[in-house]
Amino acid sequence: MAEVERLESAREVNVLDPPAITKEMAKRWVRLAYYEVYQFEGFRVPLEKSFVMSIPDLLEIPHVHLDSTSQIIYYNVLLQGIIMTLLDDWLCHIENTLPDMFAAFLMISMTLEGCNSEMAWKIFGYACNIARAMGFFSVDEPSDGQNSQSEPHSNSESEVDKNRKRFEFWHLLRMDCLFRLSFGKPALIPGGSWTVNFPDPTITGIDDASTRFIQIHFLASMRLTLTLLKYLDLVGVEMQQDTDVYDQALDGLIAEVQTIMSDWNAEELVSSAMNHVDTWFIVDILFSSYKMLIVFTQSKRCNQNSQFLPRHTVDVARKSLRMFQSLMSSELSAYWGISLILMHQFIPFFILCGEIIGSHRYNELEDDFILVSWLNDFVDKAAEERPELRPIAAIAKAMTIACQQVQFPAS
Repeated sequence: MAEVERLESAREVNVLDPPAITKEMAKRWVRLAYYEVYQFEGFRVPLEKSFVMSIPDLLEIPHVHLDSTSQIIYYNVLLQGIIMTLLDDWLCHIENTLPDMFAAFLMISMTLEGCNSEMAWKIFGYACNIARAMGFFSVDEPSDGQNSQSEPHSNSESEVDKNRKRFEFWHLLRMDCLFRLSFGKPALIPGGSWTVNFPDPTITGIDDASTRFIQIHFLASMRLTLTLLKYLDLVGVEMQQDTDVYDQALDGLIAEVQTIMSDWNAEELVSSAMNHVDTWFIVDILFSSYKMLIVFTQSKRCNQNSQFLPRHTVDVARKSLRMFQSLMSSELSAYWGISLILMHQFIPFFILCGEIIGSHRYNELEDDFILVSWLNDFVDKAAEERPELRPIAAIAKAMTIACQQVQFPAS
């Protein structure tokens, strides 16, 4: 912990000059990496395509000034790390607009990737405020209802527009749950503060085969979100319940997660994904499910005072880390794996380390130690070029050293 505190106190984020990108490269990247692969009606870029595609040309015209919001969206498509220099100015000028909410979504991902969970949380708060002001929290409120905090619904608002609002609201709700579970934050979207149905997952009513995995991800991840809400409500209330009653409630939530995984056959779907975007949608379902299974199981009172980890918990942790290892070794976007570690993989990592340190079965630990060492090396390599990751690397290294001392005890 002393090493982590030293690194945090000395941490400086060096702003590097952006890499040279020709106009042709920029236009090709935006077209191929976003509009032809990533674009989906539920999270449509709220800027005209022709405008975004013209930005490389506009940047060369001295008297043209682009607003910070448009630049944030553009540079995230090109290279997410380059936009940190725009953050302070954007936060000073943020407004209740769709482009600013979309920019907030992008900045949450980027700041989590930089291990800045506090800034991500701050930006998430802005996103919730914008969404609330623009009526995202009251899409399905009765038309005669009065809500002075949100924008009134237009009678001419199309079902497609309502579906987009529903789609994005439910992702906000899921992110709220993830911040609560992963970082111990209070709820920004409390129960009773919203009236939003599930959207038609196609958004437009046209069932395009290319969006199959996005639709599956939405339906499965939101079912998991509803289960997670039940868990957060259960542990967030001081209960004098009998241990058996409390543990039975958790067993019910564990069964819900297992049913969701079975209904969508998530582990089999990974092998059927045809591109890296679809793969990431499915593994997000898996990583969320694995983490919830571990957390729910370890929350049971019968396990909290046990000297040994439940075998099922250890098996799920192994499965999660192996899936992450496979994903990072096969994806060109492996650079963007730190947020996955923060949100999903540190719990499996600590579980496996705990199993190694506490088991004393030296002859059975080799595969687990190899897996722990791989994650340590992954984080350490990423930290070489990214100083903000060094506290994470220090924690991973300390745990790996502790495991190594068990794996190779002093003779």
